[in-house]
Amino acid sequence: MATIQEHYFDVLMHRVRNDKYPSHQLMDRIELALATPEQVAQYTDMLIDKVDETWYPSGQMLDRIQRMMERTARGR
Repeated sequence: MATIQEHYFDVLMHRVRNDKYPSHQLMDRIELALATPEQVAQYTDMLIDKVDETWYPSGQMLDRIQRMMERTARGR
């Protein structure tokens, strides 16, 4: 059974994944809720998929991916 944190993370991820233009507030909440390296990887993969869906990705989305890659490199 999933923990409350895992369930919260999954709900937010589902919302962002299924929204063509996800709100930055939901993505901010996901980033605050990240608790494991696996969640960071899932979130980063989802962001990369979002960028890949459009010819002109937003700078904000690219910045988020960069921050997540830096976070992973630092081991946090």
